[in-house]
Amino acid sequence: MLGWISLNTRRTILDAFLNVVFYMPLGAAAFLSFRRRAVGFIAALVFGTLVSLSVEWAQLSIPGRFGNLTDLSCNSLGTLLGIGVAFIADSALLTSQLRVLHAPRILLLGLWALWQAFVLLPQYGLAFDFRQELVGILILALLATRRGFRATAILLLIWLAVDELRPFQFRGPPQPFGWLPFESWFAGALESYYETIFEKLFFYTAILWAGRRSGMRWSWALVVPGAILFAGELAQCYLPGRTPETTDLVLLAAGAVLLNLAELHNKDSA
Repeated sequence: MLGWISLNTRRTILDAFLNVVFYMPLGAAAFLSFRRRAVGFIAALVFGTLVSLSVEWAQLSIPGRFGNLTDLSCNSLGTLLGIGVAFIADSALLTSQLRVLHAPRILLLGLWALWQAFVLLPQYGLAFDFRQELVGILILALLATRRGFRATAILLLIWLAVDELRPFQFRGPPQPFGWLPFESWFAGALESYYETIFEKLFFYTAILWAGRRSGMRWSWALVVPGAILFAGELAQCYLPGRTPETTDLVLLAAGAVLLNLAELHNKDSA
C-alpha cells in the first residue's frame, strides 16, 4: 500500500521539489487543452492526480521501486501550480507582453538551463562532460545568429551519429535491445539520470530546431535524426558501456512536441 515519506533529509526535500516542478507542465498543458475555464481547472487537476496515482501504484510492482503518498501530493500540487501559471499567462493582459517567451530560442535556452541546474547539483557529483558542454555552448551562440543553419544542421547530425557510436569498440555477443523506454533508468536511481534526460532533450530539440531553420519540413527534420538514433541504438548492442533502448527516440519525440508548440505559439503571437 502507499504510505507517507517524511521530508527530513536534503534528498527527500529535493525529490519533493522536483515532483512539484515536473508536474507543472502537465497541469498547464491539460488546462490549456480545455476551452471552458472551470471545466479545464477541474479536469486538469483530476487528470494530473490520476496520472501520478497510476505511476505511484505501478511502482509497487517494480523491483527496487516503491510508490508513496508524498510524491502523489507533490505531483498534485505541481499540477495545481501549473494550472495557475497557465491561467495567468493566458490572460489577455499578459498574452502580448509574454509574446517573446513563445520563441523557440527561449525554449532551447530554458532546456539548457535545466540541464545545467542538474549538472551543478553536488549530490550527483558535478559530472561535467566538457565535450557535451562545448557543443551546448556553441548551440547557444547559434541562437543569436540568423544564418548558417544548413551547415549547422548537417554538423549536428554528424555529431549525433558520432556520439551514438562512441567508444567505437564493437564486440560480441550482442546485448539485448530494450524496447521499453526508460527501462534501465527505472531499474536504478532515477534521480541520478535527471542531468542525462535534460541534456539529451536539449540536444535533440536543438537538432530539430536547426533542421527547421535550415528549411527542412517537419517530416524530414524528425525522420533524419530519428533514423540516426535508431541505427545508433541498434549498433550499441555491440558497444561496451552503452545501453541500447528506445529512450532516446522518446526524448526526440518530446523535443519535437515542445518545438512544434513553440513554433505555433510564436506564429499565433506574431
